[in-house]
Amino acid sequence: MDTRNALTGLHLLVVEDNVDARAILTAVLEYCGALVTQASTATGALRVLRQTTPDAVVADMHLPDHDASWLVSEARRVRSNAPFVAVSAEDFDQEDLASRGFAAFLVKPLDLPRLVDAVLAVVPRRS
Repeated sequence: MDTRNALTGLHLLVVEDNVDARAILTAVLEYCGALVTQASTATGALRVLRQTTPDAVVADMHLPDHDASWLVSEARRVRSNAPFVAVSAEDFDQEDLASRGFAAFLVKPLDLPRLVDAVLAVVPRRS
């Protein structure tokens, strides 16, 4: 799969507290053509979601202030309908995550084609 430009035209919010992981995720997604906004905390991400509407959110499950489940819940409360892709080094039950509002889940370390596929799968198709 050629991932270059696969995400062109998409605005993604990356929520990751680890500086290196956030930089790598951002670089990979930008390489694939996405415009990326970053946040290191759930509260910071919520601030972004109040001001803009990303096409999708890629969020680490464990953040320093709140977990990603809190972020999904608060995002819906402020009327953000952006789909969330959860990422974690831990394994989570897919059905449980779906019931909490996550559209997809990926286990770290992330594989580039799977990340791109997950983002494309959760973003509503544009006409």
